[in-house]
Amino acid sequence: MSSFLAPKAPIVFVPGLFGSMSDQIIPGTGDWGFGFARTAYEPFIRLLGKMGYPLNEQLFVAFYDWRRQIDISAERFLLPVIERAKQTTGAPCVNLICHSMGGLVARAYVQGEFYQNDVDQLLIFATPNAGSPVAYSYWAGGKLPRSVSGKRNVVELYMSVYLAYLEQSIPFHRIQAIHRHFPSLLDLTPSAAYGDYLLEKKQGVEAFVPYKQMVVKNQYMDNLNATMGIIAARNIRVTLVAGIGHETIHYLRTVPSLSPDKWVDGRVVGSINSDAGDGSVMANSVFALEGERYYVEATHLEILYKSEPLLRQLLE
Repeated sequence: MSSFLAPKAPIVFVPGLFGSMSDQIIPGTGDWGFGFARTAYEPFIRLLGKMGYPLNEQLFVAFYDWRRQIDISAERFLLPVIERAKQTTGAPCVNLICHSMGGLVARAYVQGEFYQNDVDQLLIFATPNAGSPVAYSYWAGGKLPRSVSGKRNVVELYMSVYLAYLEQSIPFHRIQAIHRHFPSLLDLTPSAAYGDYLLEKKQGVEAFVPYKQMVVKNQYMDNLNATMGIIAARNIRVTLVAGIGHETIHYLRTVPSLSPDKWVDGRVVGSINSDAGDGSVMANSVFALEGERYYVEATHLEILYKSEPLLRQLLE
């Protein structure tokens, strides 16, 4: 989509998991804001302001309820903000800058039936386009066991705090509470594009659990990846930026579970890590989507401001 002879395309920023907070998510937290992630995102918003995109004039934030399924967030939260950005600026299209889970929300919009032919560029930072093994651990077991090696990062801290809050709704039934009130977590588990990721030990022998045989499958992301060609067909330019150089969980070590409703595909007891990621998301998962690819030596949250030179180039 060409933006020649038209007003400068405004930016709509779509934050990641835990990057939106309001009374809708946790009562008493007030109107929409960055919540837990304020210290990560507010400096980035100021950076975009210095680049000529003042907030609520040329830059708009699409806060969303990250507990809901991703396609719901795209239609109910992202679509109205894109409409507001177009009305405010008079521009026919926007550029979407997305971090982490926000990239999946943006994809749900641009690949969806309710797309309004109004996105020029899709700039995706640290988005798990093939999913993340850590999400399996939380979805199936309600926690990331201490036996899993690697540095604990801020996303895991946010997760621990929120899951402890969520468990209050159904005391002593954390898995049930997660599945009922946090269904989007399933949309973040590894998809077929990630490949087999659970390494199960039986009788002293380790072997991968085939994704096709698992109970926990990310059917939503499998469908999203099967139809990614629609993005190019809609003439949207895609840029993917992955962080590397930080120890990231690549595979999970498991043993057979003795519980019928917990750890359904294997109880997590350890991990195999790689520095080909940002501490939260593997670069190969970011690059499961087609587009221009860039690596940045950065953590999951640093990646936004460490990509300033690239952003300036892309937004010229």
